[in-house]
Amino acid sequence: MVGIARRAVLGGLTALALGTAVPVFAQGKPAPRPAGQVILAPFQLIEPIKEILSQTAPKRPITVKPASAGDLMALLDTEAAADLVLTDDPDQRRTLLEAGRLDLAGETNFARDRIVLLARSERATPIRLRPGVNLVVPLEGNLIGVMTGANDALSRQTQAFLDRLKLDAPSVALLQSFPSLADLALALDDGQIPAAFVPASLLTHRPHLELSGTAPADIEETIRYSLDIVAGRDRPETRALRDALTGPLAVSLLTRHGLMKP
Repeated sequence: MVGIARRAVLGGLTALALGTAVPVFAQGKPAPRPAGQVILAPFQLIEPIKEILSQTAPKRPITVKPASAGDLMALLDTEAAADLVLTDDPDQRRTLLEAGRLDLAGETNFARDRIVLLARSERATPIRLRPGVNLVVPLEGNLIGVMTGANDALSRQTQAFLDRLKLDAPSVALLQSFPSLADLALALDDGQIPAAFVPASLLTHRPHLELSGTAPADIEETIRYSLDIVAGRDRPETRALRDALTGPLAVSLLTRHGLMKP
């Protein structure tokens, strides 16, 4: 229970540090929106995007907020000033388009990611992820974090990847599900679990983690991120921000952090 409580507290601090939309009220009024432009993106893209912006738009006041695909509709209703949205869920993007929340000019393919096995450096052992792979011996029977319980694209893709791996019963018994990628990342960072099946982009700015296992192309699970301008925010400065995130320098930086070209 102490570990769970600590995780909840630290999770809240992490959210604040990353600029998560946390309702703050002063005299009954919502807090004002951040100055400058606002980007909503999946948790695993926060650090890569910040890295890109530090190189391509260092003087602009830009806030990057973590937002799962399932939360985007509600966030766009309350965060009317969001300029760009990145999502890993094509179905949710279609829903946002049909609801008039995204600009009809069309999506931009931002990047591709893949689900891999990351491990803390002191526990990292090269593992070839093939159907029937045994994870008990290389990970010494320790728990492996997964995100499979949420009703979102990442959970579904993680489960599909695990199904293709056809893990044996002892390996399946090691899997511990987390309700969100932020919670899973926090458990990895704290050392509560030594390894996890997560997007490769989670490696960004985490020197205590290493790439432990990847899968061959025939069973690899690819994540595709799309980028859209929010409806009503198509203006020169928004297009300039989109271009900063998708230009040649941005692509070069993305590939350094486990992501792949669109």
